[in-house]
Amino acid sequence: MYSGADKLLHRIALGSPALLEATFDIERATHRRRIAETSIRQPVFIAGLARAGTSILTRLLHQGGGFAAPSYRDLPFPLAPNGWAKLGGKRHVEASERGHGDGLTHDLDSPEAIEEVFWRALEGNRYLRRDGLAPMEPRAETLANFRDYVRLVLLRNGGARYLSKNNNNILRLEGLAISFPDAFLIHPFRDPLQQALSLLSQHRRAIALAEEDPFRRRFMTWLGHHEFGADQRPFLFDGAPGRDEDATRVDYWLRLWDSVHRALLSAPPRVRERQFFLDYDALCTAPRTYGSRLAATIEAPIDSAALRTSAPRHGEVDPGLLARAAETHARLQARFRSRFD
Repeated sequence: MYSGADKLLHRIALGSPALLEATFDIERATHRRRIAETSIRQPVFIAGLARAGTSILTRLLHQGGGFAAPSYRDLPFPLAPNGWAKLGGKRHVEASERGHGDGLTHDLDSPEAIEEVFWRALEGNRYLRRDGLAPMEPRAETLANFRDYVRLVLLRNGGARYLSKNNNNILRLEGLAISFPDAFLIHPFRDPLQQALSLLSQHRRAIALAEEDPFRRRFMTWLGHHEFGADQRPFLFDGAPGRDEDATRVDYWLRLWDSVHRALLSAPPRVRERQFFLDYDALCTAPRTYGSRLAATIEAPIDSAALRTSAPRHGEVDPGLLARAAETHARLQARFRSRFD
């Protein structure tokens, strides 16, 4: 997708938090009046652990209309989406299959997890660690700035509602709930072993792709994507896998699955009010039933016919760890049924 010149521009623009913040300041100053006139209504934040259908859910919502979301077209200046649209926003790239090898295609206008660049630029030193990503409480000033960023994306794309796919948002849910009291915090989840095996498969694939193209690893790091691959870093919730644990074994990913979902289940009341745990397996098994209920809940159309699940995988895993994850999974399913049954 990127030429040598594109890669150099991305390295300059995305590799410097100071430059990113400067472009954001210029963008806000340029559109100050329009920002003040732009309201934020019922934004949707899709966040959880990777490989739970987050991408396809985001695309189905986006295709239904009415949403504005960050996309690759905003790169390499994602914090100045309106200004960059005038300078470089007319590029065309043919749709191609994304690196996950899961059949999903994307182009420059596909909704993507770009907003994490904002958090990395303004708060990266508070949650990005060499051994993982730490939960954190964003500063009040950063939350105010993020609301302006959301308004800039709404201005750029003309949508009435903001749509986010960013798994790292599970690190800052209370801040989001405070800043957007009418938001929908959607947490898709799957069968723990199946999701863990999928994460392991993607981890191996991403490492191989990074070996073929070193720019890919740097690009993922600039975007704040540490779910798997050469720069994989776990979410540092209680019970997370330690630095000495082997990420090439499914036990690592099952332990990560359990720690993340136990943390989400124990969120404070303000977050809990806005949380919607979504059983992706149930959604794919009964798409008409649960697709229509999800659409009614968040007040947005969804073409549930496109939902699909993959064939079951098999792998050896620690029985005690699997039993613990199964108990967590049952709690997630109960929360899902309380909202959608």
